Amino acid sequence: MRDNLNVQAWPDRRLLDLLKLEIPIVQAPMAGSDSVALARTVSSTGALGSLACPLLSPDQVREAVRALRQGMTRPFNLNFFCHTMEAPDAAAIQKWRRFLGPHYDRLGIDIESVGESRLRLPFNDDMCTVVEESRPEVVSFHFGLPNPDLIERLKRHGIKILSSATSVREAKWLVSRGCDAIIAQGFEAGGHRGMFLETNIATQLGLFALATSSSGRSFCSSHSGRRHCRRERHCCGPRPWRIRGAVGHCVSVLPRSQCISSVSSSA
Repeated sequence: MRDNLNVQAWPDRRLLDLLKLEIPIVQAPMAGSDSVALARTVSSTGALGSLACPLLSPDQVREAVRALRQGMTRPFNLNFFCHTMEAPDAAAIQKWRRFLGPHYDRLGIDIESVGESRLRLPFNDDMCTVVEESRPEVVSFHFGLPNPDLIERLKRHGIKILSSATSVREAKWLVSRGCDAIIAQGFEAGGHRGMFLETNIATQLGLFALATSSSGRSFCSSHSGRRHCRRERHCCGPRPWRIRGAVGHCVSVLPRSQCISSVSSSA
């Protein structure tokens, strides 16, 4: 874009070239808070707009992609979860209702009249078919990766695959299964990290420790749950797991809370 010509050249273009971007900014997908308008606005600048899809049906994703592509040819990212769904635990639900009941009563709300919230569903065969039809430039995942056959179907269409890791072990797992870039989240990310192999939060690394331990096709990120301005740093290096300085790895930044407060957010 003409407005971007005066921006100082970013020192490491690997992620820019991989995702065909002009600006090293990736808008964080935020289920329930982002929007088509937000993703279009970000992508239109030459950065990468993202749309979280775990709360959407296949038909809603189709409609969203049509709206994203209308009058725009720049890359965008569709984000999905790939966790294992647990069967509803009726006893646990009743326990929560008993615990929260007095608070609902205090506010004059009948807890029995409150409908169930929408489920964040994992990526499956039906959604993969929609993505194959839509062919976004980038698809990202949270909580690991879906079945290898689904990844292979996406890659056959030239779609770049990203996923989040909270440790070097998770990052290596993702690379070995075909990730083109890794969102490496430090413990500063708070409770919304995408842990999928790790179970002990005490083993989690901070941003810079994780960044210096992860390179190759990875890009590292951290966003603070306590600060309004959440920042994610995306990094790559020439060899998969060579220990190097974090500053030399940074190839992009990712704002999250700033997007929530924008006029295009649905938050």
